Amino acid sequence: MDQATKEQSDFDYQSLGLKCGLELHQQLETGRKLFCRCKTDLQLDEPLTRITRHMRPTLSEMGEYDKAALMEFKKQKIITYEVHDSTCTYEIDETPPFDPDAKAIDLAITIARLLQMEILDELHVNRKQYLDGSIPTGFQRTMIVGVGGKVKIAKRTINLDMLALEEDSCREVTNIGQNIVWRVDRLGTPLVEIATKTFNLDNPEEIKDIAIGIGRILRATGKVKRGLGTIRQDLNISIEKGARIEIKGVQILDMLPEYVRLEVKRQITLIEIKEEMEKRKLSPALFENNAENCKDIFKKTKCKFLITAIKNKDQIIGLKLPGMSGLLGKEVQIGRSFGKEIADRVKVITGIGGILHTDELPNYGIAETEVATLRDKFDCQKNDVVVIVLGKKEDTKKAIEEVLTRVKEAFDGVPEETRHAVDDGTTTFRRYLGGAGRMYPDTDSYPIIISESRVKRLENELPELPDKKEERYIQIYNLPEAVAKSLAISPRVSLFEDLVKMGLDPTLVAVTLDQTLKSLEREKIPIEKLTDTIIKTIFQFLLEKKIAKEAIPILLRYLAEHPKEKVNEALTALGLVSISEKELITIIDKELTKNKELLEKSGSRALGKIIGFVMTQVRGKIDGKIVNEFVKKQLSEKLEEIGVE
Repeated sequence: MDQATKEQSDFDYQSLGLKCGLELHQQLETGRKLFCRCKTDLQLDEPLTRITRHMRPTLSEMGEYDKAALMEFKKQKIITYEVHDSTCTYEIDETPPFDPDAKAIDLAITIARLLQMEILDELHVNRKQYLDGSIPTGFQRTMIVGVGGKVKIAKRTINLDMLALEEDSCREVTNIGQNIVWRVDRLGTPLVEIATKTFNLDNPEEIKDIAIGIGRILRATGKVKRGLGTIRQDLNISIEKGARIEIKGVQILDMLPEYVRLEVKRQITLIEIKEEMEKRKLSPALFENNAENCKDIFKKTKCKFLITAIKNKDQIIGLKLPGMSGLLGKEVQIGRSFGKEIADRVKVITGIGGILHTDELPNYGIAETEVATLRDKFDCQKNDVVVIVLGKKEDTKKAIEEVLTRVKEAFDGVPEETRHAVDDGTTTFRRYLGGAGRMYPDTDSYPIIISESRVKRLENELPELPDKKEERYIQIYNLPEAVAKSLAISPRVSLFEDLVKMGLDPTLVAVTLDQTLKSLEREKIPIEKLTDTIIKTIFQFLLEKKIAKEAIPILLRYLAEHPKEKVNEALTALGLVSISEKELITIIDKELTKNKELLEKSGSRALGKIIGFVMTQVRGKIDGKIVNEFVKKQLSEKLEEIGVE
C-alpha cells in the first residue's frame, strides 16, 4: 500500500475506541505429532491415496449447535484428503488418539512460564469444532496449559489471557466450487496458541511490536519451527460503535498494522451505511423474499456470462432491495464495495460467484433496456435496487436467503464475523464468529495431572529471555546491536556460545551464524544440511590455522550442497588447503614482476589491483590481513628497486 493510501486510512483511533486482541499460533519442534507418533515433515510428492468425506455438526454440552459449524454444514462441501505413506490411522480418524507428547507439554509449560502464566493443575483435552474439512475428525483437540500472564513490549505491558496446546490442521491444496482438497501431512503438528487480553490501541503500528515481542520469547526456547506458515497471527479488532471481527491467518508481521487500519475503515463505513439506512427510514421488515425468475428478460442479451448461464440452464433470479440505491456500491475496503462484501458471503456459503445489482448496471454488456425491464418487473422506485443471482436452483435459493440475511444485518452496523486475511491487507468473509457451542470435552482422552515438581523442574531450566541475552552479548562481546538482537533468537545461539568458549572471535562467529547463513539461505542453499558439528569443525580448522576466515562462507556453501563430504575433503575439492607465508611471498613476487608496467605507471596506487590479483589465488588459503601486510611490504621494496616513488 502506498503512503498516500496509508494516510487516508489513518484515524483518531483513541476517540474511535479501537481495541485489539492478538492470537499467535506457533508450531513446535518436538520431533513428533501431538496425538500420534508420526513425524511432522511436509510431503512434496504425489499422495498414496485420496479419501472423500462429508461433515455434519454435533450438539454442544448445552444441547446447542454452534452458528459457525451450521454455516459450514450449509455449504455441503465435498471434502477430499490427500494421504501419504507417512499418514497413520489416527490422522484420518480411524483410531483414538495416543497419549499426548510429553515433550510438547513440557515445552508448552516452559513457554507459559516465560510469559509469567499460571500453570493449570490438570490439563483437559477438549474438542473444538471445525467443519470446513481442515481436520478429518471435524474437531481440533486442544488443551489449556496456562492462564493469565503478561509481556512487556517497549513502554507498555500487555496482559495475556491463556496458552493452549493443540494440534495443527491440514494444508489446503485447492478450493473450487463445492470441492475442497486438503493434504494431511501438517495435521497433528503440535502448536501453542497464545491469546492476549483485549487492549486499546492508539496507533496500529503497536500491534506489530507486540507480535514481534511475543515471537522473540517463543524463539528463545530454540524448539519452535521456523519459516513461512510455521507461525500465524489472528487479529481481533473492534471500535466502540462496531463489533468484534476476527481476522485469521496473517503470516507477514509487517502487514499487521494494515489489517487494523483497513478493518477500522471497513467498520466506520458499515456504520455509515447503517445510519444512512435509518435516515431513509428503512427497516428489516421491508426486506422480504420477493425473488422471481428473470431469465426471459435476457433471452436476447449480448452479455457473455448471461448467455453462458442460459446455455447451462442456470437460474437467473432477481431480488428487489427497497431504498438501497447507492449503498451497495459504497466502498467498505480499498477496491471492495458493500455489494462485493455481500457477494463474498454468498460465495463462501453457497459457492455462487455470479451476483450483480442494478446500481452497477448497465455494465458487463447488459443493455440499458434490459435493466429498465428488470426494474419494471419489480415495480422499482428511484431508490430501489435489484440484485441478480445466477446458478442452479437450490444454490440460488440459498443465495437469495443469504443476501437478505446480510442486508438485514446491516441495520446492526457491523456483524460479528471471522474473516480471511488477503495479502493486500483487505479481508473476505470466512464464517460466522464461533461461540462456546463449538467446544466440548474429548471423550477419548483423560485428564493429565501436572505436578508441582514437574513445573519446578521446567522453571529451573527456563532459557534466558532474548532481551537479556541481547544486552549481555553487546556488553560482554561488544557485538553490533543488530547482530546481537538477531542472534539472541537464532536457533544456532547455543552453537555461538560453544564456539566463543573455544576462543574464537565473537563477532566473526556471530556474523557467520547470523548474516552469512541467512545470505546463503536467500540464495536457496540448503543450510539445514549444515549441522552444528560441521560448523564446529570448520571453526576448529580456523583455530588450527588450516584455513583462513575468508574460506568459511565458501566451505559452508559447498558442504550444504555436498552434505556427505567431510571438511578436509571439501578443502581439497575447493583447493583451499592453507599456504605458508613463504608460499605467499613467492606468489606476490610473481605478480609484481608480471605487472611491472602497472607499477611504473601507477606506483603505490597499484596496491589495490595487486592485492586483488593475489587474492584470486590465495582467497581462503591464508588470512586476508596477512595478504595485505605482505603485499604492502613487497610492493614498497619493488618500487624502490625499480626507482618508482
